Amino acid sequence: MNNKEQISIKNKDNHIVITINEEEFSPELIHHNLQTIISEINTNKNIWVVGFDLTNVKKISNLDSRELIDNYSLTNLIINIKKPVIGLMNGDICNRLLELTLPMDYRIAGVNSSFRMSQMYDYNMQFDGATRLLPRIIGLNQAKQMIMFGKTYDSKTALKMGLINELVEDNHLNLTLDEKLLNLSKNSPLAMQFTKNAINFNLSTNTMQGINSENDLYSILLNSHDRKNSIDSFKKRKKRKPYSGK
Repeated sequence: MNNKEQISIKNKDNHIVITINEEEFSPELIHHNLQTIISEINTNKNIWVVGFDLTNVKKISNLDSRELIDNYSLTNLIINIKKPVIGLMNGDICNRLLELTLPMDYRIAGVNSSFRMSQMYDYNMQFDGATRLLPRIIGLNQAKQMIMFGKTYDSKTALKMGLINELVEDNHLNLTLDEKLLNLSKNSPLAMQFTKNAINFNLSTNTMQGINSENDLYSILLNSHDRKNSIDSFKKRKKRKPYSGK
């Protein structure tokens, strides 16, 4: 798939819908294009509201070094969008894909969707903002339970937890996104932008510090003996040696 097809854009009635068309991708693959689009969104006075259609995405791969994390963080891109952001998702929303939705302001999901954060069971940890943002969305205890036990939650439970804002039948997903964007775009663009800024103000500095600390820890984990041992055992189809804590 070429660069032009990776991301498609629909612009209408003072709102924009960004659709990521790749089923599986690494953040490096789309970061530059997405960064360019978001820069235009933030400076374009005719764009008041932003929608992200992630229904085609099934998996986002991890970043395997601190340098890559710093250069290709998708969370930082979304956090820095000044306009209200609505995310649309469907299917198995797990790990990096779920992390991508956390900085969005409103999340819509299909009724048959499921939600999971299980990086620990793949010899990793949640990063790029997840351990900072998830507890603020669903509460500390539920965030710890979700991350540490890797449990899968159905859509109704995710709605009750506050992980998502709205459930929609699969055949009404895009229509619902368009309706929400249209309704928001009827509001004062400055009022929406300033309101979002005011709500996020007390979180912004500490959030970025939290993400930086989280990514420091993830970088250390990447080079740990236990992780290398686990991956090596998996590749060689051997029984994993007991964790050493190193």
